[in-house]
Amino acid sequence: MKQEDLIKVIDKANNIFKSIMDNYSGLKGYLVLSSSHGQCELTCIPLQILKEFPTMISDSEFKDKGIELLETFQNLATELKNASMGNMKAEIEKNIKKASNLLSPILEKFEFEEDTFIEIRFGKPILDLIFKMQKDPLGTQVHTPQTQASIRIVLGTLRELLTTEETI
Repeated sequence: MKQEDLIKVIDKANNIFKSIMDNYSGLKGYLVLSSSHGQCELTCIPLQILKEFPTMISDSEFKDKGIELLETFQNLATELKNASMGNMKAEIEKNIKKASNLLSPILEKFEFEEDTFIEIRFGKPILDLIFKMQKDPLGTQVHTPQTQASIRIVLGTLRELLTTEETI
């Protein structure tokens, strides 16, 4: 999935989330992108996904180069923090800018794993409301465990949310 589609899916997920949360006053929640390989807060910013949830990015030469440049960027940032002389800092800042300029076009080429879930997480769970929410038709009962052993609420996968009509 390309970033344009990810943006559409996130917009749709936010609308569904608002509708669900309107029906369960008292619950405070937020959305995350998740899979069995990791998670991060809901975002369509490729750099944030690369930093926090790189397995969500499909394997490619762009992902490999992005990881390499991000590591370079982070190492340079650490060097800058520890640098003491002005001309040394200026050289490090120049290299940071160069790495950043190389990274930006690569981020635009990322594709994202379509089987990634969008889920609701809760700051302070109110169990009886969450158990009601598990059965809410705005979420997906296919991926949301229908048991009181779990408080997982899934809106769907990126693919499902992209291809289904919004029913709010």
